[in-house]
Amino acid sequence: MSIFPYIYYMIKSFAISDDDKQIAIYAGMVTSAFALAEFSTSVLWGKLSDHVGRKPILLTGLAGTGLSMLVFGFAPNLPVALLARALGGFLNGNIGVLQTTVAEVVPIKEQQPRAFAIMPFVWCFGSIIGSGLGGFFADPVKNFPTLFAQGTIFQRYPYLLPNLVSTLVVLVGLVVGILFLEETHEQKKHRRDIGLEMGQWLLRKLDACPNGSQYSKLEDANLDETTTLIDDCETPPSYLSTKDYHDLKSAQAECCAVDELSVLELDPEASETKEKPAAQRALTAQVMGNVVSYGILA
Repeated sequence: MSIFPYIYYMIKSFAISDDDKQIAIYAGMVTSAFALAEFSTSVLWGKLSDHVGRKPILLTGLAGTGLSMLVFGFAPNLPVALLARALGGFLNGNIGVLQTTVAEVVPIKEQQPRAFAIMPFVWCFGSIIGSGLGGFFADPVKNFPTLFAQGTIFQRYPYLLPNLVSTLVVLVGLVVGILFLEETHEQKKHRRDIGLEMGQWLLRKLDACPNGSQYSKLEDANLDETTTLIDDCETPPSYLSTKDYHDLKSAQAECCAVDELSVLELDPEASETKEKPAAQRALTAQVMGNVVSYGILA
């Protein structure tokens, strides 16, 4: 979003055409190269996140965005600018991965609408701030002659500064992600994360408590809100003798067994039900409706 305020003037500075219509076409090509590349690789990144985890893919997307911004800031001509934008799209097709991560962080369905509502808010807020920063820092030698002198690198690359600022913001986000972002994939979340361990060590050092007992382990705070201390077939007993305790446990086992048997009797085909292929389960009517709606809005 930060390139929108100055992309026309950047294309014009390449001196490839004096026709304003042609410049507008080239500007549209540069801005759409990111979206086209992101569209072509989003499914690939989603599948890859199922194998390596969500966190590595999200961090790769941030790193790819920062790299593409640097290349774009140093672009001397139109082909390099197109390549930089396409590179950012190829390495940042992780919108689906991000949405999946949010769903895994907030497993309670009643709270998911509130969580998903934060994403477009943050996106719009970042678009407003990013566009403002892009226009403010563009061509600093001309706009801030007292701070940026003639003959510096910012005169040769007048649109480098806004990309450097954006890269710095991305770098901060990358460091925060490495240190504090937890893996949410069910099969990958229990593996060792050196970056998260470094973040926990840093928090313990910055903690006001000398022994760090309040935040000894980050995972201690990640309690499942739906976890209950009593099973469905269990009632909170009063004081029980040893004999009464064993009798109660036997009754609870019979209760759960009867419930499972009754489910099978009501639906004898439940145990033989074959799952639909993954693609058919994913492409429901609601999902396809959302895809069409987003396409129209885009």
